Amino acid sequence: MKKILAILFAGAFITAGHAAIAMDLVSDTIHDYTYMSANQAYGRCGGKNVSPDLIWTHVPHAAKSLALVVHDADATHEHGFYHWIVIDIPTTVTGIAKGKRFVSPARELPTDFGETQYGGPCPPLRKGVHHYDFTVYALDVEKLRIDPKWSPHDVVTAIRSHMIGRATITGLYDRN
Repeated sequence: MKKILAILFAGAFITAGHAAIAMDLVSDTIHDYTYMSANQAYGRCGGKNVSPDLIWTHVPHAAKSLALVVHDADATHEHGFYHWIVIDIPTTVTGIAKGKRFVSPARELPTDFGETQYGGPCPPLRKGVHHYDFTVYALDVEKLRIDPKWSPHDVVTAIRSHMIGRATITGLYDRN
């Protein structure tokens, strides 16, 4: 039984042939599995649409760049809803301040809102709690090759295919 559990645990960190190293991601404004809707600043609907602060540590030494994805898997779209996608973040960058944008060489890509910036939570009214995963990925490439015609889901699939580490904070949001 111990051997089976060890295999299952190890398998949880293997993606696309890479062993994913656990990183740390923290925020002064979002805490894992707590409500973001208590502070309307982060929401897109009726809020100020302010991006939260994020700080990451324990980036694998082999990482050549980082990516950041904010995703709502509870959305009714086929692949959930992507609220923020940033690629080509240098490994020397250790976070982003509240309300700030990434600068070159990092690239903010179109989200499911069709915008190249943070788009805060805006779940439908009275549809329950939505889980917003803020995930930073350590990648094995310096620059991610992206086709401009790709959907946000396609971009995230490419990110995950180069992942060697990751960390996630999940914020909750409810518009009841």
